[in-house]
Formats: sequence, C-alpha cells, structure tokens
Amino acid sequence: MFVCDKVGDKSFKLLNSVATLLIVGAATCGLAFAQERRTGGPTPAAEGAEVYFAEIKDGATIRTKSIIRFGLRGMGVAPAGADRPNSGHHHLLIDTELPPLDQPIPNDFNHLHFGTGQTEAEITLKPGTHTLQLLLGDKDHIPHNPPVMSTRIRVVVTDKPPAEAAPATRKRPSAQTRKTARQGVQQRRVYPSYLYYRGYYPGYRRY
Repeated sequence: MFVCDKVGDKSFKLLNSVATLLIVGAATCGLAFAQERRTGGPTPAAEGAEVYFAEIKDGATIRTKSIIRFGLRGMGVAPAGADRPNSGHHHLLIDTELPPLDQPIPNDFNHLHFGTGQTEAEITLKPGTHTLQLLLGDKDHIPHNPPVMSTRIRVVVTDKPPAEAAPATRKRPSAQTRKTARQGVQQRRVYPSYLYYRGYYPGYRRY
C-alpha cells in the first residue's frame, strides 16, 4: 500500500511538471509570435496611427470593378522615396497573408503598391469571396515599427447590378370613396352672388 502511494505521488508530480512546461512553452511561443507580428522595419510609426477602409466593412458586397478608398489617422501620406517623418504610402493586400514585416512588401497582384501617394484605387476582382487588408509602408516599401495595418476584411464580389426598387402602383379608390368625394364637391359648390341678388337661386323658378 505504501509503495502504491509513493508511485502515485511520483506520477502526479511528473504530470504536474509536464503541464507546467507546456504552459510556459505556449506562453513563450505566443509572446515570440506577438513580438514578431509587431516588429517592423527601421522607420518608426507615430503612436496611435491607424489605417482603415473608408467606406467598406467586413462582409460587404461590392461590384467586380469597384473604387476602394483608404483612410489614415495619426500619420500623413507621402510617395515612395520621400523621407518624411510620420508618413508612408498605402499597400493593398488581396487574398494573402501578411508578408514579413521587416522586409520590403512584395509587388504583385496580391500586394498592390500605391507609391505615388494615392488614397483610393479602382480594382477589378472576380466574382466570389475575397479578403482585403491595408498595410502602410515607408519610403522603401517596408512596414513601419510597429506596423500600421488594418483588420483583414472579407468582401463578396458580384457582377450583378443592384436590384432596382419596383415602381409604386397607384391604388384605385373604392366606389364608396369616389361617391363620398363627389358628394363633398357638390356640398362645397358656391353659386355666384348676382344670382341671389336678382332673385335667382338653384331650384327657384319664376312664372
């Protein structure tokens, strides 16, 4: 009985140690991952800077050819190559994960550059579901430190025009309504005053 208790105690301690190691390892990996995601290039970002989509939100439906407008708070927009503090230019990520945040952003269909300082762009997408994300880059197309990026949103692209509202149909008034309206017109009818002055009035007949 004593031997069993001793073995059980050792097993419990071993399991407790393994669980502690797993928790510490997960926390360390999560911290390292978070630091990697937050680490950008050599250009510092302004504190509280934010980039966002100005008009579309997650789950929005857009046309195959749409104008996407970019919003930026806390920093200014400057073209690529312009070494200005607290500034950068937009990059639009389409259907892709974030690139390495300490290297120049790739330039291809999935990573669109707007190096002349554009704040909007007309893009063409195939019908279906797509993801969009904005990422600000410095003069060398490298994300800032910390990176200034928007939340990735999902949009539904369609080539069908929006449904037009059906024209309102005018409802024909009922017979009773029309009869009441006619009676009201007759009751409000006014005859010229000179007829009454000369002794004439509707329904009067002189002999």
